[in-house]
Parts: sequence; structure tokens; C-alpha cells
Amino acid sequence: MPENSATVLIAVSLLALAGCTSMSNRAPVEQSIALQTTREAHLAYQRGDCDRVNQMTSKSDLERWPLAEARDSLRLLGAFCQELDGKPEAAQEMYRALVAEAPLSFAALDARDRLRTLRLLERDPDHAAWVEAARLRARNPQTDRIPIDRAPAKFPPLARESEIGGFAIVEFGVTPRGDTDAPVVVASDPPLLFDGVATRAVREWRYERRPEQTRSQRQVIRLIFRPEDVPDVEFNPYDSSPPAP
Repeated sequence: MPENSATVLIAVSLLALAGCTSMSNRAPVEQSIALQTTREAHLAYQRGDCDRVNQMTSKSDLERWPLAEARDSLRLLGAFCQELDGKPEAAQEMYRALVAEAPLSFAALDARDRLRTLRLLERDPDHAAWVEAARLRARNPQTDRIPIDRAPAKFPPLARESEIGGFAIVEFGVTPRGDTDAPVVVASDPPLLFDGVATRAVREWRYERRPEQTRSQRQVIRLIFRPEDVPDVEFNPYDSSPPAP
């Protein structure tokens, strides 16, 4: 190989190596920035500051974030804010994008649940009235059915990372076979943040069988989320005021 060519090759190799080293050094910094931004967004959401959340979700460099789950969780908060602001169409568009672009993410699980709920409200004119009836039923819960398999809800990873706690009150049926039936969140704080994990957990619960019964009995529980421990369950959830996040 001619000497000039060898010199050029070495120079190119050194530049490539320097570039890789620079990228390696930047990665932890970029990850730290992504996590810090997501924490700030969760705290803003907890305060009800959707303007701040929307400002963060509109960042032009969001798609280049090194931590996909942080990016997707931030986008989910933005969709929650659209829904809370009375813009269900915009929220659905964001939920659908999350499911399509990040189908295996934790955020996509919540997006699917919110899409299911919004579609029910659109297609079933009686669904809103049914949810309101569930809220009223939850004031007088039945708790005589004995749970035999009640796995804890999973804590949303970025909410835990941001040290955000809260609760979700779920009203649901228990069939004669002991399966849960049609769980619905009737109250939560922060709104929507723990709704998905709460209903997904309740769908998997099992209770004692009551074959002599002919229809589902409605129950109510409050799932409490504290960052320092696993989610907990309270029966008679309206006996005391909701826990402080």
C-alpha cells in the first residue's frame, strides 16, 4: 500500500475511533437528560400542569432519545393530557401512534386500554351511564367474596423512577366461577396514570367459586401505589381519604 494511502487510512480510522468514543461518552449524558426530563414531566402531570407536559412532548429531538421507554412514557403523558383537556380525538391519535410505533413498550399497554375505553364511549351510548352507575355502586361495596389469587399490580416504571405515588379505585364484578368481570376505574389520582395497571391486574384476579349464584357480584377495591414498596390493596376504599402521593 502506498505511504500516502496508509496515512489516510490511519487518519480515517483514528477519526472513526474518536467519533465512537465521543458517542460513548455522550450516551450516559443523553440518557440522564432523558430521565430528568421524564421525571419533570411526571411531576408536572401530578400537579395538573398539562401545559408543561405538552411543552415537553413537543420537543423536536424526542424521537432521538436514547431511552425509548422514557420517550414513550412522556408521549403517553401527553396523550393523557389531551384526553383530560377534552380532546379525545387527539388523544386517540397519540395512543394509536404509541401502539403502532412501540407495541412492546409499557406505555403501549396503557395506550391500548385507553383506546378500548374511548371506543366504548364512542360506540355505546349507554357506556357513560354504566360507568357513572359503577361510581355510585362503589360507594356501597360488597366484599364477601374471598380472593384466592390476587397478584399485585405492576408499578409503571417511569412513575416509580419519578417517585410518583397515587391510587386507583376499581369497581368490578365477580362471576359465580370466581372470574373478575368488567373492571372499571371509578376514581384515581393522578388521573389515568395508574388506571391501566390497576384494571389489568384486576382482570387476572380469581375469587372463590359460588356456583349457587346466578350472576356477577360487584366489588370495589382501591389499589395504592407508593414508590417505596409494592402496590397495595384496600377494601372499603371510601372509608378513609385517599393517600397522599
